[in-house]
Amino acid sequence: MLRHRVIFVAGKGGTGKSTVAAALALLAARDGKRVLAVDVDAKGDLAAALGATKAGFKPLVVQPGISAITLQAEESFQEYLSLYFKVPRLARLTPLARVFDFIATGVPGPRDMLVVGKIAYEERRRQANGRPVWDVIVVDAAASGQVVSHLTAARSLLTLVKGGMISAQVKWVDELIRDHARTTVALCALPQEMPVVEAIELNERLRTDAGVAVDLCVLNRMMPMHVTATQLRVARAMSDDAHAVRVRERLGGPPQPLVLALEIAAELWQSGVARARQLRAGVRVPVVEVPLIVARAGLATSRGVAEAIDKETG
Repeated sequence: MLRHRVIFVAGKGGTGKSTVAAALALLAARDGKRVLAVDVDAKGDLAAALGATKAGFKPLVVQPGISAITLQAEESFQEYLSLYFKVPRLARLTPLARVFDFIATGVPGPRDMLVVGKIAYEERRRQANGRPVWDVIVVDAAASGQVVSHLTAARSLLTLVKGGMISAQVKWVDELIRDHARTTVALCALPQEMPVVEAIELNERLRTDAGVAVDLCVLNRMMPMHVTATQLRVARAMSDDAHAVRVRERLGGPPQPLVLALEIAAELWQSGVARARQLRAGVRVPVVEVPLIVARAGLATSRGVAEAIDKETG
């Protein structure tokens, strides 16, 4: 994954995309790479997952080797006009500028193009010595329903813009997105029916509709404890009347909560194994299982997920 220049982390909302994106950024930085972490949602959690309060449109250093930005259509459009058309910010008040604003931020296609266009621009940036400004760009992408439209925006605009500078710009953005050597997608799922089904469907849409590579799927929050049938029998026997007094003395209370917890753990583990098998059969890419981490989302959890991914992938 980390050999690619751009990594989109995609999946159903609530599957831990931000944490997985932060974990991949941490792993890349640990390898000595200069990383740009991109949150496409202004209300996203990527900055918090990297230990920062909030990131803006300008890169903010959040961890050693990692800078973070949050994309906004309006800011992207202003930067585009400034870079390529030399339109100063003061000109934003003119009627023509307001027409541009409506087209860029009110119509879905151009708005999606502004998202991937900014990412492509950052990938293309070079230092004075010709070295890329960023070695890896990790993108906390939009939820399943929107990420495909983001990744197909450039190709859609190519059917409308036939020539000129804008056509050339849209073309190199599309080439980046569809270049399997430079760009890839990591899917996220949970060991539950709907997230697994959506991950399988999203994998197919990304490959067929967007033409992008999918090289990894992270199955998040897997139950790490395997409760055997023997352990369950012992726990249930402990709750019998003959043993209840001694057990209550040892546990400081009745043993029923312990039995219930073990039964829930056993059920979650068995369900997780079945969902992991379904996911592997459906996506046909390596599936990395990340155990459930009982902690609030934040840098500590991101580091735990990074260690789990590193251990699973060797």
